[in-house]
Amino acid sequence: MASPPQSLTTLLARLAASGTDFLLVGALAAVAQGAPLTTLDVDVVHRRGADNVGRLIEFLASVDARYRGRQAGSVLRPTRDALLGDGHHLLATSLGPLDVLGAIEGGRGYDDLLPDSVTIEVEGQRVRVIRLRTLADLKRGATSAKDRLVLAILEETIRRTGGR
Repeated sequence: MASPPQSLTTLLARLAASGTDFLLVGALAAVAQGAPLTTLDVDVVHRRGADNVGRLIEFLASVDARYRGRQAGSVLRPTRDALLGDGHHLLATSLGPLDVLGAIEGGRGYDDLLPDSVTIEVEGQRVRVIRLRTLADLKRGATSAKDRLVLAILEETIRRTGGR
């Protein structure tokens, strides 16, 4: 894996060690597969079953997870019911920002994305990561300038690495 901030790799490894089923998506997934990008957060799509969400809630409590963007002194914690849904949960943790996503573009959840993933090792933990080609496919439908730039980087990385 390339070199994202140490706290992000620690956050990712600790999430994997918790036994929570999730897939790494977003820029850190691209970085993990050799894309020369910078990211400041960890984006994951989690399996939304009750047992898995229970493990996720325990993990989130262990890293002091709370929703970002709240007024000073107003702390809101993620709940089991919220994490069972397909929404996005943009969290701050003691190890850095973590975006917990029930589903991504096209309503694709964990089970939909799992066949389009590979396994990498992060700090001794096995982590499922969405494939570069799938990340690029997701970006192809985007309209923002940032996403178009990221798409060009993803396509060049796929070309250079053979899309492994």
